[in-house]
Amino acid sequence: MKYLGCDYMEHGLCFEYNDLHDCCMTHHFNLGMPVVLHNYYGESIDWERIFEIKRNRIEQQKIETIRECQGCCYLREIEDTEEKYISQITIQQIKLCNARCRYCGDDFRIHKKYYDVYPVLKDMIEKGYFRATANGLVIFQGGEPTIMEHFDELIALYNEQKARIKVNTSGIRFSKALAEAMKTGNILICISLDSGCRKTYNKVKDVDKFDVVIDSIKKYSDAARKSQDSKVVIKYLITPGYNDTIEEIDLFFEKMKKLKIKHIAFDADSGYSSKNHIKDVSPHIHYLIDYGKMKAEKEKMEFDLFSVAFYIEQERQIPYSKELITDKKRLIKTVNELREENKDKNFEYAVSCGYYVD
Repeated sequence: MKYLGCDYMEHGLCFEYNDLHDCCMTHHFNLGMPVVLHNYYGESIDWERIFEIKRNRIEQQKIETIRECQGCCYLREIEDTEEKYISQITIQQIKLCNARCRYCGDDFRIHKKYYDVYPVLKDMIEKGYFRATANGLVIFQGGEPTIMEHFDELIALYNEQKARIKVNTSGIRFSKALAEAMKTGNILICISLDSGCRKTYNKVKDVDKFDVVIDSIKKYSDAARKSQDSKVVIKYLITPGYNDTIEEIDLFFEKMKKLKIKHIAFDADSGYSSKNHIKDVSPHIHYLIDYGKMKAEKEKMEFDLFSVAFYIEQERQIPYSKELITDKKRLIKTVNELREENKDKNFEYAVSCGYYVD
């Protein structure tokens, strides 16, 4: 039977710092992340109970879209297979990080402790509840996943299972184990550089690690070139008041060309869009996304929109203007004027050092 669902609802599990969820997707008006288990801190899992909970949610979904999933872009008509396996795993229980990104939206950054997911994930595999599928994906994020206990072992474990793996990392800590796995596996690394120069990087990240990250990008890219499936994606997350200029995006693409990067992603500050309804964000955000896409096409780079930027574009209120985007002088003037007009919309998180790990 077909119903309006998603792969996460059917076969997903997300490890948060204090809960288990179907997924890590947050979207309209703070919805998303349906809870599977409350107050979870790494204990052994009754897998049959997990599938019972997920089955009940699917049956509810067949009647009416559950509240947490309303408005989610991942919903589509899918077939209910009723098979008991997990193929979509998100590991983000760690809130420690080695950067202090101005746009970080993690409300739990003050938590310095995290539980070890290795035993329970190994148990899932040993008991046959994990399945590597074409659509499946094991995601590492956080916090900074590379500083997590047993990170290298988990990468090796899922690489042995021939799983698709994605690691969202600052790039500040280079993982030799991850680079080696990229040579033989199907691994995507996403690094948020968010700048084209050291000065802007320091403003956005509040750490002086630009050159370190550039070196990591080079090493991971070299490893990815030895595999047919692995790749490195470099992200530019638009943060109003910090890196939201045409000039900085130009510097970013110049750096990407020198590094021979072929995969680019744009995103936007979640705090900015939570303060301002997505359809009401400053128009200059749209123009910056348009310009980034045009630059990527010109340089023959793959371009993608992540998360917040995707929703901003979905609810776009201004038309695309090729004439404006291709008129550099006029575009810079327009973007700068709109930045000034909408500066009161800027949102800056109060960055705590309590979770920071050098």
